[in-house]
Amino acid sequence: MAIDTIHDRPREKLQKKGVASLSNAELLQILIGSGTVQASVSRIARNVLKQLTKHGNAISIDLLQEVTGLGPARASLIMAAFELASRYPVNSKQLTIDTNDKARGLFVELRFSTYRKLVYVTLDGAHRLIAKRTIKCRDTTHPSELLRQVFSNVVTDHAAGLLIAIGSAKHSLDPSIYELSLAKDVNGMAQLFVVTIHDLLLVNKDGELSLRSETW
Repeated sequence: MAIDTIHDRPREKLQKKGVASLSNAELLQILIGSGTVQASVSRIARNVLKQLTKHGNAISIDLLQEVTGLGPARASLIMAAFELASRYPVNSKQLTIDTNDKARGLFVELRFSTYRKLVYVTLDGAHRLIAKRTIKCRDTTHPSELLRQVFSNVVTDHAAGLLIAIGSAKHSLDPSIYELSLAKDVNGMAQLFVVTIHDLLLVNKDGELSLRSETW
């Protein structure tokens, strides 16, 4: 049987951080339960997601059973979960950040700021906005202080994702050693807290630069 590592245990994550912190694949892993001799539970979940993306509302038990390792019992469980969810829809007014334009639109204020700020946004597993916060960055602000504030709120929010931007109207888009180091530290902390960094931007009045490609 294919074995998943300790990092692939969405049940424990749900119990500690809440259901909104789980990705779509992790939610499916809970429904699927375990892997088989043919495929691990994480692989089965990824392939089910591919079927859902391809077929949408036309998904069926037969289409689900085309996924290696997914039999009629588990396919029926997934279909039943979808049907139950459709009968009890959640009317959520949370903003979903599912495009680059929406993400970068959250940081427009930095283009007009007269002083350097760090703005960060926490997201749930469905890319819905949980909270947006701002830290005023002084020249003496140590990276560890920024990391402490950001990730303490990641824990408080039970966040699954994070967007970060640093800048002001006159901020340079040429990343400094300080900013590159901060980006690497953010990535390290994200791995520790099992959080996805969707982007880390430098912003000024003329535009923005993503540090994601610069550092990871």
